[in-house]
Amino acid sequence: MNHINRRKAATLFVITALFASILAIPTATQAAVTPFATNPGKIVFDYSHGQESSSGTVVALDAALEANLTAMGFDVVWARGGINATILTDAVAFVAGSIYGAGNGYLAAEITAIEEWFNAGNKFMWIGYDSDFTSAPDQGQWNNDNMTLILEAVGSHVYGEPAAVEDPISSCGSGYRVVANTTTTNPDLGAFVQGVTQVMMHGPTLLYGSEEAAWNTSAVALETTDIDNVYPLLYYGANATVCNGDIIDPIAHDEGDVGSFVATTLELKAGTDGSSALVVSGASPYGDYRPMYADLYYNVTMDGYNFVKNTIKYGVFAATATQGEGKIVFDYSHGQKSSSGTVAALDAGLRTALFLKGYTTYWAMGGINSTILEDAVAFIAGSIYGAGNGYLAAEITAIGEWFNAGNKFMWIGYDSDFTSAPDQGQWNNDNMTLILDEVGSQVYGEPAAIEDPVSSCGSGYRVIANTTSDDAFVADLVVGVTQVMMHGPTLLYGVNTTGSFDLETNTFTNVYPVLYYGANATVCNGDLTDPIAHDEGDVGSFVAMTLEVNAGTAGTGLLVVSGASPYGDYRPMYADLYYGNEMDGYNLVLNTIDFGIANAAVVPGFVLDTTTLLIIGGVAVVIIIIIVVIIKKR
Repeated sequence: MNHINRRKAATLFVITALFASILAIPTATQAAVTPFATNPGKIVFDYSHGQESSSGTVVALDAALEANLTAMGFDVVWARGGINATILTDAVAFVAGSIYGAGNGYLAAEITAIEEWFNAGNKFMWIGYDSDFTSAPDQGQWNNDNMTLILEAVGSHVYGEPAAVEDPISSCGSGYRVVANTTTTNPDLGAFVQGVTQVMMHGPTLLYGSEEAAWNTSAVALETTDIDNVYPLLYYGANATVCNGDIIDPIAHDEGDVGSFVATTLELKAGTDGSSALVVSGASPYGDYRPMYADLYYNVTMDGYNFVKNTIKYGVFAATATQGEGKIVFDYSHGQKSSSGTVAALDAGLRTALFLKGYTTYWAMGGINSTILEDAVAFIAGSIYGAGNGYLAAEITAIGEWFNAGNKFMWIGYDSDFTSAPDQGQWNNDNMTLILDEVGSQVYGEPAAIEDPVSSCGSGYRVIANTTSDDAFVADLVVGVTQVMMHGPTLLYGVNTTGSFDLETNTFTNVYPVLYYGANATVCNGDLTDPIAHDEGDVGSFVAMTLEVNAGTAGTGLLVVSGASPYGDYRPMYADLYYGNEMDGYNLVLNTIDFGIANAAVVPGFVLDTTTLLIIGGVAVVIIIIIVVIIKKR
């Protein structure tokens, strides 16, 4: 080989090495994240078509609704001058109770404005009907026809019957003041009806479905027929009776029918682009003679205010949250399921939120095996609780084989080692360690406890982790995260072939700390086993949660380890309030699940994102210049 050829060979070697280094850059397809209940946006209530009441009691109820929604972060607007594109600008939600009074119908331009706003996508709308009762032959139905105009414009699959519902048993002093007393039993929708037992439905109608998304077309009774993406949320009682208040007959029911008819529905994937959420109810959630929000009427106590707040909260979330897909298995088999009503409600909220985001969740009650994990993209296990609730060897094997097959996401939560028995607490955590050992984790929970006298909920062991990572790689996980409940937690440490080390001062390949305790966090020892990479009495901002990429034997899994449980427990990381302390761990949990599943499901191989393409382009220019210079020097 002559000198020139040697130079050419050297140039090709440089080019090859440069491209090899480019393609070796680790990349991740990071899913966009929409925080839950963080600045949810503007919500417009229609007061322009007779919905505003002159009753002092109803005015007070509407004011209370506004105050509650404002506290939830919404910007509440009461539209009194008509509905148009301007007032709907930047709104994420529009709520319209049934119109009232001749001459108060919607203009064609208003219907068009609502239609265009909703069908643009990622919007929530609630349309309330009323009964067809009126002193004029068709005045009641004329009111409801106006609500139907809106629903037809957006392709709704649910409409109000041209009828009325009365109930001689479940009512407030008179049959037309109906109290709806039955809620959905669908566990994926549990958060909508949390705290809901009785809802005021004043002079209401019932609902029917349209398989062709048009009024009086392919009409079906929703009590007996399912329509894709339509979910009944609220039902009338068993004695509800269909009445006819004008000259138009009911469509999917018959006058005189008695039963638990559908009073409120949720439709997902609504609108022309399939990204919006639509609620239809047989009465008005606000305004009216007495709205669904009412708490008391004729000495009957109700909790419809919970239903209205829940429905708006989760309806907006359904319309605006980042969508995912896949089956997630939560372990409820080893003592993680709580008997606390508050924690059960938090788990219900997590389940509903994940359902609305497009996931399927399975809450495993009878142990973990390959059948349960089949087709799952994620497995999440909070720390076990209680003697005798340890994992069987077969369960550990099933989890390991599932995760090590590749492209899976797993989250393992620890707990402190505090216990009334000498080593019971560490025995709990040792069970979580068995899982991590099986998949070759680089991160483990310390046989220790964390307490914090400053950042906590009334007592040092109810720790609030208040510091998030500033590493850009995990930025999506901590969007909207400031304070996270870590009830009776431990801290984490890392291992490699040379030993065990703290994660505060040492780095591990593919391991990214996500969440830290506050500066006053203190390492405590609750049993006979000493901490491994820390010392009892150490004080500082210790690592509370990590993300490990390229995990498992296939090198394509994502693994999260946390010092507390994301669900269940005494209070999970998902908690929003404890001892008066507001927290936003729900954002961390949802963000992490989105990120983990989106990235674990990526087919193995490099991803040429914008940054990588720019790097390749820049290096390519340099390579061309080098080649030109070499050729000119020949």
